[in-house]
Formats: sequence, structure tokens, C-alpha cells
Amino acid sequence: MNRSLVFLCRAVMALGLLTLGNVAMAKSVPADQGLPVVELMPLVIKHEADLQLSTEQIQALADYRKQAMPGRISVQRKIQTLRGELRMALLEGKPAAEREALMRQVADAEIEHFQGRERCVEQVRKTLSGEQFVQLTQLYLGGLR
Repeated sequence: MNRSLVFLCRAVMALGLLTLGNVAMAKSVPADQGLPVVELMPLVIKHEADLQLSTEQIQALADYRKQAMPGRISVQRKIQTLRGELRMALLEGKPAAEREALMRQVADAEIEHFQGRERCVEQVRKTLSGEQFVQLTQLYLGGLR
């Protein structure tokens, strides 16, 4: 064999091994969970005293978090998994129909995540007074970068 062909064969084998070795790492990453469009609960918890939340408000928000958290975590995991699958489908050159189906699934999961965040904002808005919600909104917007 000539040197060019040997080099090409070795390069292809190395790339194949590299791809196989990195499949698990490349499938999904924490950033694939999708950043929330709005995330108020951490601020509510952090600024509980500043917002002067009543005991009833604190309990209502804690109850909501307890009820909503499993669904939110599930959706975020689904997004992470689907994005990883889409990443690999793109890198591996899977058929267009398979890639497009994964894209639709990612989009649907992202919409589901947005809807969950929307429900959370509405719960916070319903639980806090108007003044408290304005204060929380200002804290949130002031922290965006």
C-alpha cells in the first residue's frame, strides 16, 4: 500500500474510535436541559424576607414547588436526552427524516418546558401581592445578563 492510503486508513480508524469513545460524552450535556425563559422560585426563596412573605404565602409556594418539581425535572431530562440524540444523529449523518423527527421532539419538549415555567409565573403572581410581584420582577430583571 502506498503511504497516502495507509495514512487515510489509519485516520479513518482513529476517527471511528474517537467517535465511538466520545459517544457517551457527546450525547448530552447539562446545558442541554434548556435555560428557562423565566425562573422566579430561586429568587422568591432567596428574597423571602425582603419580599415580606407571609407564612401562608411561603407554604403555598412550597406546596407548589413540591407538586411541580417532578414534572419540571422530567421535562428537563427529556430535553437533555433528546438534544443529545439529535446531536449524535446530526454528527452521524442519520437520515433526514430521523433528524427532523428529533428536531420536532426537541421543539415539543421545549414548549412543554415553557408552559411549565408559565404556570410557575402565574402561581407566583397569584400568591404574591401586586407590590411583591413587581419587586420580584425587578429583582429578576436586574439579575439578567
